[in-house]
Amino acid sequence: MNNFTYCNPTELVFGKDSHLQTGSLIVRALPQAKKIMVVYGGGSAVRSGVLASVVESCEKAGLLVVVKGGVRPNPTVDFVRECVDFARAEKVDMFLAVGGGSVIDTAKAAALGVCYEGDVWDFFCGKAQPQQALPVCTVLTIPAAGSEQSIRTVISNGNVKAGAGNALVRPKLSIVNPELFFTLPQRQVSAGIIDMMSHIMERYFTNTPGVDYTSAQAEAALRVIMRNGLKLMEKIDDYEAWCEIGLAGSFAHNGYFGLGHEEDWACHGIEHALSGWDDRIIHGEGLAVVIPSWMSYVWPVNPARFVRFAHEVFGVTGDQDDETTIKLAIAKFCSFLIQMNLPTKLSQLTEREVPIKEIAQASVGAATLGHFKALNEQDVEAILVNAR
Repeated sequence: MNNFTYCNPTELVFGKDSHLQTGSLIVRALPQAKKIMVVYGGGSAVRSGVLASVVESCEKAGLLVVVKGGVRPNPTVDFVRECVDFARAEKVDMFLAVGGGSVIDTAKAAALGVCYEGDVWDFFCGKAQPQQALPVCTVLTIPAAGSEQSIRTVISNGNVKAGAGNALVRPKLSIVNPELFFTLPQRQVSAGIIDMMSHIMERYFTNTPGVDYTSAQAEAALRVIMRNGLKLMEKIDDYEAWCEIGLAGSFAHNGYFGLGHEEDWACHGIEHALSGWDDRIIHGEGLAVVIPSWMSYVWPVNPARFVRFAHEVFGVTGDQDDETTIKLAIAKFCSFLIQMNLPTKLSQLTEREVPIKEIAQASVGAATLGHFKALNEQDVEAILVNAR
């Protein structure tokens, strides 16, 4: 196990009607906040009444509220810049994101941009490191990205999709009411479930020795997510299933499952290049295509890790050799993805001809990608060819 420091100051308020307490919770967590900017996405937050309830709660608590809607999936730096300008003009003290990962990431990026004299994209292209940010709080409406507890934010600029990570943007308060997930479209549910699984697997597939504790925790979380994900395919308003999914998804990306690990993140790098090339690609669906192909390509680097995954996550047993065991687990994983109505091939993901060489170049950049196996352009090309 590697040395690590872990600090997660996010206050997580979880359960029925919890979003109705938003105002009083913010006042308690951030007593210096007087004027807040609520960021949200499309019309669903309005139609469901969630936005109105949250704004009313904040105003009853004595907070001044301004609202900015319009965040899209694969959020753009242009919209972040709009949010920065609006927040500066209104002289807000903090951001409140009401939505899923795209909304929360937008609020985080804007919270950095308000406190920076240059362009906010500098943080995503490596030109600058954040020194300060306005506080961010969240009301989660889509469990998937885990952004409600993470230090990460991902933003697109043209066909470049890039992330930045800094403890300054870890939310101070996140409110999770599983009842708010009942009306989500099935496609979003499925994409969100593989997204949270991928956050765990990016940490689980490591060559770092001595990580049995976090490995066992990750295996249990993956089993719980899959079991309850299938329940939601049958009954979208299963509150207990949503509780399990909501909690697992939130902890999947807050750093816990990677304590002491060298993490990988190759699959995310490849998918970001895909959805940067075509912003109509849903992040979770892109991951569903990339991950099985990545597994099939990299398992020989550390077969023991994949054998453990096969045994503990998918219950593969028997006296067969390691390669057969691993291939059975990958097949079981693909079967689960199909049960969740997710694509497993590029031809199912998009009708467009994927420019494999271009995607490989974009994902690798000037170095290599990932740590379980350091991938070069030719490796990524082979993974994408296998995923066609």
